[in-house]
Amino acid sequence: MFAYRRKKHSNIFSIPVKTHRRKIQISWRAWLWGIFSISALAGLLYFVFFSPVFKIKELVVESTNFTATAQAQELVNQLLQRKIWKVIPGDSLAVFSGNEAVHLILASFPEAQSAQIGRDILKGVKIMIKGRQSAAIWCQSAAFAPSANQATTTAGITLPQSERCFFADSNGLIFHAAPEISGTAMPTFFGPAGQSFEPGNQALASSTIRFATDLKKQLRDINVEVAGFMTGEAGSTDLVVYTGEGWQVYFNLTRSAQSQVKVLAALLAGDLKDKTASLKYVDLRVAGKVYYR
Repeated sequence: MFAYRRKKHSNIFSIPVKTHRRKIQISWRAWLWGIFSISALAGLLYFVFFSPVFKIKELVVESTNFTATAQAQELVNQLLQRKIWKVIPGDSLAVFSGNEAVHLILASFPEAQSAQIGRDILKGVKIMIKGRQSAAIWCQSAAFAPSANQATTTAGITLPQSERCFFADSNGLIFHAAPEISGTAMPTFFGPAGQSFEPGNQALASSTIRFATDLKKQLRDINVEVAGFMTGEAGSTDLVVYTGEGWQVYFNLTRSAQSQVKVLAALLAGDLKDKTASLKYVDLRVAGKVYYR
């Protein structure tokens, strides 16, 4: 008999796994909507930023009590000529910033007190600038100006030597070059020697301007003509009045102008009557006391 011996070996059978790949189908409608959306967005951007519809067609700058209208218009024109992100034109109503234009005008021209912007898609942009009202004249005294009692005399009026003069508003802010003028309703101030300011700076306190304006009227009532005022150093309460006859009066800014003028009027009608030709100064700064020479 034959014996059947089974070989000990294992047969490994691999069964192939059939993979199924899912086909992604893209709807032609989605493609169309995507193309349409991108085209619509591009068209909208072009319409808003690049088309002539929103282009600023005219820039008009008008002003009251403001002398630099042409310069202000040129400044805003330069703002419109720039490119946003080097692509978008700055003369489009969609990107034009009225606040930026106002800030630029006020920062560049101290004479401008306020500015208003009007925008119209048909008419363009209109800017209305309101200038500051002059309330006083402030003059910078020469660095080596003589003292109050040694000032140069011109046509009988003793005044400090001045280098530059500016108009100041009621708040004491200087804003525009001015001639050195005397005999006006506005008070003319001379700063201490070496004190320098530029347009846009605060040169005077508003209270000093009010005091001097009122004082000038009261002195005129007692026949004392004021040629100018000199303020003291920072923190000083002194105010020097230069009269048209060449003598000075020292006032205290913290005391009533009316009470000090009454003392001066009594002096001029009494002890100093007919003596003003040789008078140098009258000092009224201390209450209850008066000094003169």
